[in-house]
Amino acid sequence: MLRNFTLDDATPLIQYDSSWVDGYNSPADSEMPRYQGRSFHVTNTNGATANVTFHGTAIYLYGAKRVNHGYYRVAVDDEPSLSMSGRPLAGAPEKFQSLLFSREGLTNGEHTLRLENIYEDNEKIWLDVDFIVITREVDIATEVQSTIATHNQFKYSRQWSEQNVSGYRNSTARVTSISGETATLNFQGPEILVYGGVGPDFGTFKVQVDSRQPVVLNATRGMTHPPLTLFATSGLGDGQHTLTITNLESGKFFALDYAEYTSHTTNRGGLNASVIGGIVGGVAAALLFLAIIGWYFIRGRKRAQDRSWDSSHSPILADPQWDDNVQVTPYVDTPSHPPLGHVDARPVIHNAHVATAGMTRKTDTLVAPFPTLRSGESSYGRVSQRGLSPLNGQTETLAQEFDAGAAMTLPPLYDHVFSSQSRPRHRDVGGSGQI
Repeated sequence: MLRNFTLDDATPLIQYDSSWVDGYNSPADSEMPRYQGRSFHVTNTNGATANVTFHGTAIYLYGAKRVNHGYYRVAVDDEPSLSMSGRPLAGAPEKFQSLLFSREGLTNGEHTLRLENIYEDNEKIWLDVDFIVITREVDIATEVQSTIATHNQFKYSRQWSEQNVSGYRNSTARVTSISGETATLNFQGPEILVYGGVGPDFGTFKVQVDSRQPVVLNATRGMTHPPLTLFATSGLGDGQHTLTITNLESGKFFALDYAEYTSHTTNRGGLNASVIGGIVGGVAAALLFLAIIGWYFIRGRKRAQDRSWDSSHSPILADPQWDDNVQVTPYVDTPSHPPLGHVDARPVIHNAHVATAGMTRKTDTLVAPFPTLRSGESSYGRVSQRGLSPLNGQTETLAQEFDAGAAMTLPPLYDHVFSSQSRPRHRDVGGSGQI
C-alpha cells in the first residue's frame, strides 16, 4: 500500500545550510501568500545546499519559478545530478507551488535528496523551497488506522512542563529547555510522525526508534511556526516499538504537540480463518460435483448423436463411381493483406510533451492572483553578489530549455498525511476529541 505525506519547508527533516532564510509571513515579499501555508525557505548564495533524508519510494520537490531565480541542481543518493532552470518559460507568468523535481521508482528504503543553488547571472540568483511530498510503501494486509497519541501519552523525565500555546492540539504543549530531558512513547505499527514547534528559541534534539541509529535534528528556524512535522519514519514492521526524544540544548526549547502512528486492525465484520476455509472447501466440492454431472450429461448426448448419424446416412459404396467430366480449378493465393514491408500510410508522430495545466495536486491552495515581478527585479531586497560562478554555456542551454514542471509527473493522490494544521480525522488515544 502506498501513502503520501507532505513536509513543510520549515520541518527539521530538511537540513539547510546557514545561507537560507525563513520566509514565513515575510513582509519583504508581496507574493508570500502564494506559497503553501504562507511559508518558504529562500537563498541567494551560490552553492547553497539543502538536504532531506527520507524513507520511501518517491519524492517530489516544490518551489516557485520566478524571473529572478537562477539554476539549481538536484541529486538523489549517488545518482548523477540534474541541472534545471528556476525561472518560468519565456513569456510565461511566474509559477508558485510548482514542481521543481521528482524522482520515482526508488527502492522502499532510506534515500537522501540534495539541492544546490547555482547563479545564472548577477540578477538571477534566487532559489526557494515550498514543500516536499514523499511516497512511502506500507506493508499492510489488513485495515489501516491512524492513531493520535497526545503529549499526555508520552512518559517524561523530570523537567518538563505543560504550557498553554495557541495553535497546538487542545492549545497545550509539553515543553522542556533542559539538555538531556527525554520523552518516550510506546506504539504499535510500521510508521510514526511526531509534531511540534520550530522557531528562533528552539534547538537541536535527538530521536531514536528501538535500537535503530539515532537521528539528530535542528528545530531552530528564523520564525516561529505553527506545529509541524518534527520527525517521520516508516518501514518499522508491524509490532511494538519505542520512540525516544531527547532535548540536546539547555536554554533552547523543545515543544511536543502530539504523535501520529499507523496501526493495524482486523477487517471489520471479517471472517476468521476456519470459517473462510470451510467456505472455500464447500465451494470446491460443489464445483467438483457439477463437473461430474456435466460430464455424464455431455457423454449421454454424444452417444445419442452417434446413433442418429448412423441411421440417417447411407453406407459408402464399395465401388464408387467418379464423374470424369468435372473440371477442377487450381487454387490461386490472393492475400487480402499487403505484403510484408509495405507501407501505405504516413507515420504517426507522437508529441513527447504532456500538458499538465489541467492537473490539480492535493496540496494546491487556492489564492487570488497577484502581480508578478518585472524582469530583473528582486522581491527579496539587495544582496551581495559574492561567489558569482555561472554555469558554462552548454549546461546553461540545457537548463534553460528544461522545464521540470512540464516533463516530470506529479505525485499520485494516495492516502495523504499533511504536516500542516488541516489534517484528516484520526482515532484519538487519550485525547479530548478528534481532528
